[in-house]
Amino acid sequence: MSSAERVCAVCGRVLADQQRLRYCSNACRQRAYRRRASSAARATIPAAVNSDIPGVLPALVDSFVGRRPEIEKLTQLIGQRRLVTLVGPAGVGKTRLALEVAGRQPQRAVLVELDSLDDGDRITQVVAGAFGVRELPGRTITEALFTVLRGTRTLLVLDNCEHLVDASARFVDLALRRCRGLRVLATSREALAIPGELVFSLDGLALPSGDSDPMRSDAVRLFVDRARERDQEFTLDDDTVGLIAAVCAELDGSPLAIELAAHRIPMLSVGAIHARLAGRFELLTTAHRRGKARQRSLRQAIDWSHQLLGPDEQVVFRRLSVLSGTFDLDTAIAVCADDEFRPEHVFELVFRLQAGSLVTAAGSSRLRMLESIRLYARERLDASDDGAATHDRLTRWLTELAQPLVREPVWFPLAAQRRLEGLIDNLMVAVRWTASTDDERNAVLTMATVRCWMPRGFLTEGRKLLRAALDRVHTRPEHRCLLLTYAGYLATVQGDTQEGVTYLAEALALARTTGDPVPLISALYTMGAVCQAAERLADAKERFTEALELAERTGAETAVAMVLERLALTAHWLGELDRADELITAALRRFRAGPVCHGMSLALHTGGTIALRRGELTTAEEFFADSLRNAPASWLEVPFALEGLAMAAGRRGDGERAIRLFCAARYIRGGDRLYAEPAWRRQVESSLGDWGVPDDDEIERIADDVGRLNREQVMAYALHGVWTAPSGSTGAELAEDEREVAALVAAGLTNPEIAARLGVSVRTVAYRLHRIRTKLGLRTRADVVAWADPDKPRTPPAESPVGS
Repeated sequence: MSSAERVCAVCGRVLADQQRLRYCSNACRQRAYRRRASSAARATIPAAVNSDIPGVLPALVDSFVGRRPEIEKLTQLIGQRRLVTLVGPAGVGKTRLALEVAGRQPQRAVLVELDSLDDGDRITQVVAGAFGVRELPGRTITEALFTVLRGTRTLLVLDNCEHLVDASARFVDLALRRCRGLRVLATSREALAIPGELVFSLDGLALPSGDSDPMRSDAVRLFVDRARERDQEFTLDDDTVGLIAAVCAELDGSPLAIELAAHRIPMLSVGAIHARLAGRFELLTTAHRRGKARQRSLRQAIDWSHQLLGPDEQVVFRRLSVLSGTFDLDTAIAVCADDEFRPEHVFELVFRLQAGSLVTAAGSSRLRMLESIRLYARERLDASDDGAATHDRLTRWLTELAQPLVREPVWFPLAAQRRLEGLIDNLMVAVRWTASTDDERNAVLTMATVRCWMPRGFLTEGRKLLRAALDRVHTRPEHRCLLLTYAGYLATVQGDTQEGVTYLAEALALARTTGDPVPLISALYTMGAVCQAAERLADAKERFTEALELAERTGAETAVAMVLERLALTAHWLGELDRADELITAALRRFRAGPVCHGMSLALHTGGTIALRRGELTTAEEFFADSLRNAPASWLEVPFALEGLAMAAGRRGDGERAIRLFCAARYIRGGDRLYAEPAWRRQVESSLGDWGVPDDDEIERIADDVGRLNREQVMAYALHGVWTAPSGSTGAELAEDEREVAALVAAGLTNPEIAARLGVSVRTVAYRLHRIRTKLGLRTRADVVAWADPDKPRTPPAESPVGS
């Protein structure tokens, strides 16, 4: 910068117009005015206030790391609202953030700490002391304090209100009504719940996401910063950074826990710290001689919250500790309710725990306990006599949800599967507990877990779990039969056909002795699928035909549809196309009339396969696209539909689209050796030579580009032809305001409507939309719609928007 250049007196930017006297914009001119007004207000503080008062913001000795979005948002809110309460769980950094924000305010800020106060009636006294206000003859301390505050523009930082929340609420409500120039920034583990309050919920520090650089994560940066305070020679390499990211993730990004973990450097390596997190309450302590007691260990920080709970809240708190990961309210009630605690009582108690930041929201209608809080509660449960009964209630609830697995032959309702997928971590808790107690319900819970893992491609893990269940002695014959069927299916899918046939032969023999048609239909159906994969089509047809007769006899219409779909595919491979058409039409009719299940996607794919063989490209593309739309929220059925669309594109002469879709399918099939039947695989791979792709290097380049797309981007390209350029973002890098605009664009709102909804200018909306298109490599508004909502139908443009 030239020494002759003038800069803005507020923000320091070089003045674009060198003739301006002091400021680069009206915004900076207004900021300067507010600062002058604030200084004038401070200069007129009555003499009753000392100049050197206890409540002045402390000079902090350590660096503040991260929280830039929170600082900006809180600063904006404090300028708009007179009461903002910063709420969050133990150790999340509420006080530190409040001090950082308060220190950046133009008005005077005063800190009042309530944690050592045990009498709510003394809050006014403590606040008055922080302001240096003395009680004068003829006036109460409240009147004296409010007389001072009425003459100033002041930000009161009221820290740690949770243990005196009612008294704090009464004081703040009265103070805000009596003192027009007063603003309050409160910190608490529970909101004050008074009129005019804006609650700002604080979560853990941002963790590394996707393929982003971990060092851009606030959590990782905090660990590194504090570690280097302990050891100036602390060095980083890729392995160390990866371990730091793992430590921060297991600690839920909690600043206190991360600082306590980093405090163990250099006595322990990062790897050793990570390995010891199972005993985190003994590990995460500090010998600092100053500071609050509850900030010297993770256990004491959580214990402070636990001591504020009533007896009933403590019971529900410890019972919830058996729930791992996220859960819904119904599951919380099922685990906690008994003869003493009725469901409506549990509902109220869970609500109180959430209000006190011991249970946190985890998306729409989902809850969770932060892992450190859950482990603390689990210690409390283990020390009580309530542990076995609580685990039994969880097991009973999950077994009930999983009952369709043993009631319905061949298929599993998609709604039931998604419900269980949302509780997959808790399924594993119940599986481990029933295994340790040799509980017969272990078989059903194992099958439910495997069924939820299959769409995610966790097939190796599923086979291990099934083998462990089969090794147990106490299993009902019909349940053992179903375990064998699943084990046979997964072995076949992973290419171990011999093991698959062995399991299924035992399943069939056992099923014929039970007298129960459900396990027999399942075993016949799965054995038929194995024969089909091995291209033993006559054997496959025989098994499917017997399964069809049984399903029709029992009136299981969805099972009938599932078997008809397999018979249709068998007829297709036998060259009986007219018969295949009849069978798939009958299957689709039943699927459309029944409950939603994954079989619809399979049937639509089979319909596309038949149409493709007949050369009916448009019909085939419609079937494959519908198959993709109907694929459950998983990758299991997706690659089949992508490969079908690839072959159709290849036959139309669009080789680049064909190879992109093929590479997407191949990428999805990776990881756990998930593959299609040999006949289908040969059909797909034999089409490669017709797609005009130059060589293997070109395929690898395209595959690398495709591998960087997320599910939404793959769907957008497959269904709408919207290709995200390799340099584009996967969407993880979109800012929150950009995501809001993208969602509203997808909802069909115009720029003026979006501006009105968000309270910003139309120009701001247009600018954010431009940033979205730039980051995602999209060209049109319709492309943004397709990216944000890939399932939404879109009228094809006259020219393909796909970039080369």
